[in-house]
Amino acid sequence: MQSGLRDGNSAVQSGQVADPLTAELAYVEARATRARAVGHALVVPLRLAGAADVGGAIAVLLIGRDHLLSYFGPAYLLVLVLGAAWYRHYARRHGVWLPVRPWVVIIVPTLAASATLSRLGFVLDQPLLQVVGPGLGNAVAVAVTGGWLRSARLVFTGLAMVIATGVAAALSTGDRAVSLELLAYGLLLWNASRGSR
Repeated sequence: MQSGLRDGNSAVQSGQVADPLTAELAYVEARATRARAVGHALVVPLRLAGAADVGGAIAVLLIGRDHLLSYFGPAYLLVLVLGAAWYRHYARRHGVWLPVRPWVVIIVPTLAASATLSRLGFVLDQPLLQVVGPGLGNAVAVAVTGGWLRSARLVFTGLAMVIATGVAAALSTGDRAVSLELLAYGLLLWNASRGSR
C-alpha cells in the first residue's frame, strides 16, 4: 500500500497526473486563482478610470461637451500610464501579467468614436445624438473590456452605463446631461472595482 502512494506521488512530481479528476480540479483551481488575481489587478485601473469620469463630469460644466476630448485625451493617457505602472508592480509581486495593448486598442477607438458621434450630433443639429452617442460608445467599451477579461461584473457595468445614459438624457439636456452621465459612469466604475478585489 505504501508503494502505491509512493508511485502516485512520484507520477505527480514528474509532471504526469495519474487521475483525470485531480487534473481537472487542478485546472479549475488554477483558473479561479488567475481570475482572482486579475480581479485584484483591475482595482487601480478601474478606480483611475472612474476618477477620470468624475473629473469629466466637472470638466463638461466648465468647458462644454464640445471640448471634452481636450480633457479626456490627457486623462485617459494618464489612466493608461498609471494603469500600466500598476500592472508591472502587481506582476512583480503576484506573478500575473496583464497586457496593456488591449486597453489601448479599446480606449483609442472609443475616444475617436465618442468625438465623432458628438461632432456628428453637432453638425446634424441633433443634440440627443451629441449627448447620448459618446456615452453609449463608452458603455460599449466597458462591456467589450469585460468580455475580453471574462468579467461579468464589467459587462454588467457596461449595461448599467447604457441605462444611466438613458436616464441622464431623460432627466436633463446638453452639458448637464453629459455631466450626469459621466458622474454615473465614474460611480459605476468605482463600484466595479470594489467587486474586483
